[in-house]
Amino acid sequence: MLEEEFRGWIVSEIKNHVFSSPDNRLKGIDDTPIFDQPLVGFVSGADSIFRQLKAVIGEFHLTPHEIMSRVAERKGADPPPVEDVGVISYVLPISRMTKRENASMTGIPSRRWAHTRCYGEIFNLGVQAHIVKILENEGYLAVAPQLQDDVFRVLVDDRVGLASTWSQRHIAFAAGLGTFGLSDGLITRKGKAHRLGSVVVGRRLSSPGRASDIHADCLFFQGKRCMECARRCPAGAITERGHDKEMCGNHFHGKKLIMKELYGVEPYGCGLCQTGVPCESRSPTRRSAEGKKAFPTSQARR
Repeated sequence: MLEEEFRGWIVSEIKNHVFSSPDNRLKGIDDTPIFDQPLVGFVSGADSIFRQLKAVIGEFHLTPHEIMSRVAERKGADPPPVEDVGVISYVLPISRMTKRENASMTGIPSRRWAHTRCYGEIFNLGVQAHIVKILENEGYLAVAPQLQDDVFRVLVDDRVGLASTWSQRHIAFAAGLGTFGLSDGLITRKGKAHRLGSVVVGRRLSSPGRASDIHADCLFFQGKRCMECARRCPAGAITERGHDKEMCGNHFHGKKLIMKELYGVEPYGCGLCQTGVPCESRSPTRRSAEGKKAFPTSQARR
């Protein structure tokens, strides 16, 4: 299968799964879709970006080839050369109705958002498992790092704080799907209210063009007086210096019981910094998916 055919097949499979799966529904509310049409990107496992991520995040952050080598060893197979490893990354944009409801909230998220954070992530993990299954059925070696206990783990690093061995937002950046905002979230052409997933595959893939400015889609880093995400944050965890993950996490844990009592779900993420902001549903510095004129970009501060 040629690479262009492979890409088209994967994009079609992901879009069809998101559109047709009954799990992509807010069953506890009104049975409307949790996520809208996804974005899909690809990147070569040999791309130098993965070595750079080790420098930016930490040596503990695994490369696609390191992950594929572990999986191949576990299955008794020879690991493919690094050039024959690729990554599929996708963005699941949260539904417009949920974003609108959450944008009206202060202090805590809306019911739709809380259910999306809980059941939407379950669906997200299912999407990754679905991609692995269809790839294996075609004879490819494939793995979803987030689903592997011997690969994926969350840790606290002395230098960067809360981190993981496979950062979905950094993988999505590597696949050309977006750049980072002041709140650390990934701003895509469909905004930053989303969930992310990825799969490593034993297949040669080419890398995309990426923005040279890692903050190309953030108004604040493009010299505009924005900081709407900071004003929306109930924990005060976002400032001109960036996102304080510890402060955000403390707020997160402090509201879990309240969310369970109010909405019947325990996993919690308020998402207030992702909604009611200029980058909620588009990149405000570029032409949006709807074709609206946006601010021009300039060289950002790191």
